[in-house]
Amino acid sequence: MNNKYYLLDTFVYNDLLLICFISEQGEKLFLYKDFKPTLYIDSSYGFIKNFSLRFKIPFFVTYKRDIYKKENIKVYGIRLNIRNFYKIKRFLLNKDDIKVFNADISPVLQFYFANNLFPLAKVLIEYENNNLTKIKSIDNPLDTDYSFPPLDIISISPVCNGNPKFSKWDGVEVKTVDDTFIFENTDNKEFYEKIADILVKYDPDVIITVCGDPVIIPMLETGADNFNINMPLSRPDMKKIIKKKSQTLLSYGKVVFRDKISYLTGRIHIDIRNSFFVKHSDLNGLMEVSRLTSLPLQEAARISPGSAISTVQLKVAYKENFLIPSTKAYPEKFKRAVDLIKVDKGGIFYLPPVGNFSNVAEIDFFSMYPSIMSKYNISVETLNCSCCKNIADKIMIPGTDYYFCKKEKGIIPKTVEPLLLKRKEYKRLLKYKKDKIYNDRQNAIKWMLVTCFGYLGYKNAKFGCVEAHEATTAMGREILIRAKEIAEDNGFDIIYAITDSLYLFKEGALKEDYLNLIDKIEEITGFEIKLEGIYRFISFLPSTEDKEKQVMNKFYGIFENGEIKVRGLMLKRRDTPFFIKRFQEKLLTYWNNPEKQKELYDEAVIKLKNREIPFKNLTIKKRITKKINEYKNKTLHSIVASSLPGINPGESIEYVVTDNKSKVSEERAKLVEFADSYDDEFYISLLNKALNEVFIQK
Repeated sequence: MNNKYYLLDTFVYNDLLLICFISEQGEKLFLYKDFKPTLYIDSSYGFIKNFSLRFKIPFFVTYKRDIYKKENIKVYGIRLNIRNFYKIKRFLLNKDDIKVFNADISPVLQFYFANNLFPLAKVLIEYENNNLTKIKSIDNPLDTDYSFPPLDIISISPVCNGNPKFSKWDGVEVKTVDDTFIFENTDNKEFYEKIADILVKYDPDVIITVCGDPVIIPMLETGADNFNINMPLSRPDMKKIIKKKSQTLLSYGKVVFRDKISYLTGRIHIDIRNSFFVKHSDLNGLMEVSRLTSLPLQEAARISPGSAISTVQLKVAYKENFLIPSTKAYPEKFKRAVDLIKVDKGGIFYLPPVGNFSNVAEIDFFSMYPSIMSKYNISVETLNCSCCKNIADKIMIPGTDYYFCKKEKGIIPKTVEPLLLKRKEYKRLLKYKKDKIYNDRQNAIKWMLVTCFGYLGYKNAKFGCVEAHEATTAMGREILIRAKEIAEDNGFDIIYAITDSLYLFKEGALKEDYLNLIDKIEEITGFEIKLEGIYRFISFLPSTEDKEKQVMNKFYGIFENGEIKVRGLMLKRRDTPFFIKRFQEKLLTYWNNPEKQKELYDEAVIKLKNREIPFKNLTIKKRITKKINEYKNKTLHSIVASSLPGINPGESIEYVVTDNKSKVSEERAKLVEFADSYDDEFYISLLNKALNEVFIQK
């Protein structure tokens, strides 16, 4: 039988892949596929022969490309049953005298990569007796105009203030396409029976939750067990729920907590609070990431942008017949101190003068670092290649002894170039159609491109190396300096510059003058630039400690169209209460009306003193950076966190300052749900701080 469907998701079911399809009419189809993932081993013949005899797994000889040696090498391949894949992988990885390749690609991803598949792709399939016999994608992950299948979606979320893990719930809200149900009591059998009935009646493809991973899904499981209820969270004939433990880790110097995960089988579960891409680019962005990475939606929802771009790199390497190592095997080369000083500089910047300016234009290079990687073919396997060693016209990276291959494109450029083109097309479509979906999609790609550069220098990145990272920043410095020189040669002053942005001024300059300058810079540097806007007014602010000291990235400005841009102010801080943020934002809208700004301040003070502000608008959000018993001083957030025995480093809490000067520490701040008052003097001090940030130059 031959049919056209959308590929919804793929699950491991016993020793098979269970693939869920959905038609354009919403018909669901579940088919099984006997697929054997492959591992490749670089070892002696004696080892692979003994391994084959011991585990009764046949092997074959093949030649594949080695990333670091830049040549084809002989390896032994083994095809495994899915049931044995992880056990055999662990066994092989514990052997010190062999190398194992492609172990990081799961059976589902290997199936997708091998067949050019990705979630939500349109496919042609053939099947017999519920077994998939043939599948072919008729879709392209790089398309910008694509459709989705009709998905049945329900949402389940707690009714509460603050973090659902630590707050008292007033009930649970369930939304379907037709109805909204509010359950105030969740401690009885009737609640769990009704949830089960909703799942049966609507049979959702996607369940969207708020705090579903750590709380809602486990709660529904436990309640169903306690009351002996059949709770079809996964599809009825697939009861399995896959769990992953929580973890606290250090990422770019920040303590990060990753909550435990509850993957459903036969359905897709997306926890909004546990998804970077949903938070920053909505479901549209998540689906874009899933298409580009080939990761199932449940997995794509819970990864970081860095993991997303790494998966795209895996995909490219797999298709290019590269062996993918289990651990990074390209150490940083030894450098003399004098050489390290030359290359280890990062991005370039020019500090702005403290003060107010008008008619300043901001111009930005479009995705500068990824564009550099693409144009100069910067990748670990193209670095100082032997094939280009004696080529006279090879391009040396300024300030280094690095060059990159001119004959064959590397893994990193092959990864970023299609993403750059796709993001550019989304931005073009957004300009003419003003559709939110295009903005969500380009934003998701933007986050992937931003982290792509960081992963070049990440110590564990399989396709990164420090030299490639240094080369990218070296070219970035060269390009920005060249752009600065071109601007100055044409009579423009550089007010401020940072990494990939220039803030320019020329007396009497019009928009077309700035656009003409952009054309000249693009022509000479070969890199695309956009005019972010022309500031009607921009104020560069000083250091908080020293009012005469210049600082980076602390300013506010008003574009000609009235849009406000802010960097480094309280308005941008995640721990600033909503009331203070909105106050500072209103101040900026009246940047040229001091009387109105004073009026706004007086009104805000009166509202605080009259207790007119809801507690939720005074909430402060703070991340716990260590275990509670490791805090030596009683900060407000550590006081509140001490009342939550289950909190982990990296998690955030939301609290209201109730009496900052109280001698009883527990009375100084409370979770928002327990707050019965607030310290108006404390919040007035925040108002003053917000005011002083903006008016420091007035």
